Amino acid sequence: MSIQETSKFISLILRHKPETIGITLDEYGWANVDELIEGISKTHEINREILEEIVRTDNKQRYSFNEDKTLIRANQGHSIPVDVELEEVEPPKYLYHGTGEKYRESIDAEGLKPKSRLYVHLSEDIETATKVGSRHGKPVVYRVFAGWMHKNGFRFYRSVNGVWLTKDVPTKYIKRETFDEKELAVVIKEIKRILSLDIDNDDTSKAVEIFDLEKDYSWEVLQQGLFKVLLEDGFTYEDYFEIANVFWLATCINIERKIDGENKLKFKKKSTIGLLYYRLHDYEPAHDIIWGIACDLYHLDFNNSEYDPLKDEKIIKQLKKLGIEL
Repeated sequence: MSIQETSKFISLILRHKPETIGITLDEYGWANVDELIEGISKTHEINREILEEIVRTDNKQRYSFNEDKTLIRANQGHSIPVDVELEEVEPPKYLYHGTGEKYRESIDAEGLKPKSRLYVHLSEDIETATKVGSRHGKPVVYRVFAGWMHKNGFRFYRSVNGVWLTKDVPTKYIKRETFDEKELAVVIKEIKRILSLDIDNDDTSKAVEIFDLEKDYSWEVLQQGLFKVLLEDGFTYEDYFEIANVFWLATCINIERKIDGENKLKFKKKSTIGLLYYRLHDYEPAHDIIWGIACDLYHLDFNNSEYDPLKDEKIIKQLKKLGIEL
């Protein structure tokens, strides 16, 4: 047996099934080191030196000894009820959760759940979350609005190896961060195809046709595709206006969904408002619709607010990230 296989076996015992080798964990998740070594040695090559090497070199710092190294436990990731004495800590504004594409549909519908574990595991940056997600296949990363959650009474903990933990994350506190480039390319192609159509009747419009793509590709992917098109030069004001109408349709749908108690479509507010104003601030027919979108997303008074998106420092900063200098 390799040292990696032995490490995985230790993880199984200390997180999920100590009975596998006939030992028990105390209420804080600690196992007796001698009993652990004796139990593991029946099927895996191990001694105290190998165990200490596994703990010392584990790249995720999964395990900890007590001070005299007579006890050992997993730092987090348990499916059995133990108290690993996690310290409650105020989280940063954002945290990230990496998972596999196969779980995206359930997460979009239900939020982040611990499932077989005691807590949802979160990372401090997208790169780490992407690595975590890669263990489950094609990775998907969600941004978690941890600061907002904390203000609303949710508790966060940080384990000794830097993993953030919380009991669950409802859908309103998450936003998808990563997108499949091939799927995005297909959506962009479809948006451009629809923009090129000659549609002129009372029953449909280019905006409606584009918005219908949400049924096949999800709003998050469609929104990213619309941003990509808004970033491209060469379209007419009328084309960009049709995209503004797509966002207007989405805000109207959200009003209906709120009334019906359904999950609302999530907007990237600064990108949406900034890109629409950037493209259409000189095109008067679009002004009311864009202003209506801004008022809806930022809860402004349509008739009385003096808000100017192109003077909003947060929007200016977001546009700079997208390569646009006002």
